[in-house]
Amino acid sequence: MDSGPSIIINLVVIIVILALAVLFTLTEYSLVKVRPSALKALKEEQKKPSTKIDHAIYMVDHLTEYLSTAQVGITLTSLILGWLGEGFIAGLIISSGILPPEIAHSFASIAAILIFTFIHAVFTDLVPKNIAIDDPTGVLLKIVRPVMFFHVLFYPMIWLFDRTAAWVTKILGYNAHPDEDIYSQAEIVSLSRDAAQAGEIDEDDLRYMQRAFEMNDKVAADIMIDRTQLEVIDVNATIHEALNMYLETKYSRIPVVANNDKDKILGYVYSYDLVRQGRIDMEAPVSTVLRNLPNISEDQPITDILQEMIDHRVPMVVVKDEYGGTSGIVTDKDIYEELFGTVRDEVDDTIDNLITKLHSDDEGNMHYQVSGKLNLNDFERYFHEDIGSFEDSDKVTLTGYMLDRFPDLSVNEPNQVANFEITALDFKDAYINYFEVAVLPLTDENSSDVRIEEE
Repeated sequence: MDSGPSIIINLVVIIVILALAVLFTLTEYSLVKVRPSALKALKEEQKKPSTKIDHAIYMVDHLTEYLSTAQVGITLTSLILGWLGEGFIAGLIISSGILPPEIAHSFASIAAILIFTFIHAVFTDLVPKNIAIDDPTGVLLKIVRPVMFFHVLFYPMIWLFDRTAAWVTKILGYNAHPDEDIYSQAEIVSLSRDAAQAGEIDEDDLRYMQRAFEMNDKVAADIMIDRTQLEVIDVNATIHEALNMYLETKYSRIPVVANNDKDKILGYVYSYDLVRQGRIDMEAPVSTVLRNLPNISEDQPITDILQEMIDHRVPMVVVKDEYGGTSGIVTDKDIYEELFGTVRDEVDDTIDNLITKLHSDDEGNMHYQVSGKLNLNDFERYFHEDIGSFEDSDKVTLTGYMLDRFPDLSVNEPNQVANFEITALDFKDAYINYFEVAVLPLTDENSSDVRIEEE
């Protein structure tokens, strides 16, 4: 039977080893879960230098080494606890005399293993793991000094383990030191969405970030104003004629063409230049105030187009197709709207001007006349519905969406989109100016593409 002092010494040693096991488990999970950006942000907030934060950042930057420290510590403490703990508990059971001597040894060994496995799993693994995952930054800053001490103490063993593990990992064809997390675009958006739900970042910031990523994937053909919608003026027209067109169309910049041919865009005229030149000679040709326009291809990325505009100091570019013809134009406003949403100035049509309520049919369904220029986001906002197929489409306007989804679309032929029946009212020059939209009751068949928004 162990003496009283011996039991106390063993108990103290076991408690110390348990505490160290907790320390190394906290180290492992806090290192894995902590975000380097959170530590760096915390450092920037400090008015005075903090060695704890500096050490924590160093540990994260050398993640493999310090994870090896934690693993060595966990392994050693587990071995010591298994050697001391089970013998200690078995000794207590045998010395208590509660069991007959002939079965005491067998039962005590089994009971000791079960009891100590429970203690070890719960108090040195699960509990510290949950704590470290809940607050990795706070936990790491609290344990940084003792961890660095044990890192120095165990360094020869850590070096051996780390090099051996790196060698084996390399043989298997994997990265031996994956200390830095590289996130894909989808992962960044997913993490940011979680952060927004948790209130860590603003919803507007998330929306702008998503739009920035989406914008980076789009090309000129996705956002251009189609040639059928272009208002142009011939190069031989006078300043007076150009000013009249400006007043009629309200476009401050008008493309200038040769021989009234949209495939021969020479540049553009700016309303300010027209007014200034008009004070001198209203009958002068628009060529006297002509400004140059760069040409781009249909598949040129939006970000490159914006850089082109900045480099040439122009507010628009001409989009050319593979045969050299004009597909349309892209303005700086078209690009900004990809990031910030629809931006309406003083001359833009409002939603109310683009949607007209017509009548209610015999079944009580309301009908509307809707302009093909209507933005899909504005369609959803007006009708208080979120349409999944709109979100999946890379088109911006209702006309673009309908022509893309229904390639064989015909005039006066209704097409079903969610709980809307959309009918083209005209079809001229490959463009639809107006649709008739009937709002149908939601059913099991048409509601799968719709989520009703609360007003």
